[in-house]
Amino acid sequence: MQVKDVMTSKPSYCTQYWTVEAVAALMDHAGTGIVPVVEELLHRKLAGVVTDRDLCVRVVAPGKYPAQTWVKECMTSHPTCCHPEDSVETALQLMRDKRVRRLPVVDQQMQLQGMLSISDFIRSDGVDKTLLYDTLKGICQRSYAIEGDMARVSKAA
Repeated sequence: MQVKDVMTSKPSYCTQYWTVEAVAALMDHAGTGIVPVVEELLHRKLAGVVTDRDLCVRVVAPGKYPAQTWVKECMTSHPTCCHPEDSVETALQLMRDKRVRRLPVVDQQMQLQGMLSISDFIRSDGVDKTLLYDTLKGICQRSYAIEGDMARVSKAA
């Protein structure tokens, strides 16, 4: 089975010059926590992604104003991507290795073709559930650096 058989083929997307307020409203309307960012709406060449976590950490936490902050100021540039022809096993391995739950799907010219998420795999009947579980376990595994940071935060609070 290939990524194109599982992915969301018509994801919502925005450009770098949308405000954070507008992209947050799009996330709410579309029911997603990630929006691909394209260079221009017609050609859909991927420039990055913006996640709900990006909005919290890079906009809300430092006290920026969502209506006055561009997506380009908080997006993740050069995200890990996969291709429609990749196997689902390859995509799951990429997710596990990079510890991400969602991947933009692009063609050879980096034009957005879709989005792939763990939810897409869960809804698919053709994906090995053991492989999916192992991927989730790998994504969710804490690293020593994260645990150390959490301990420092807990003691400080």
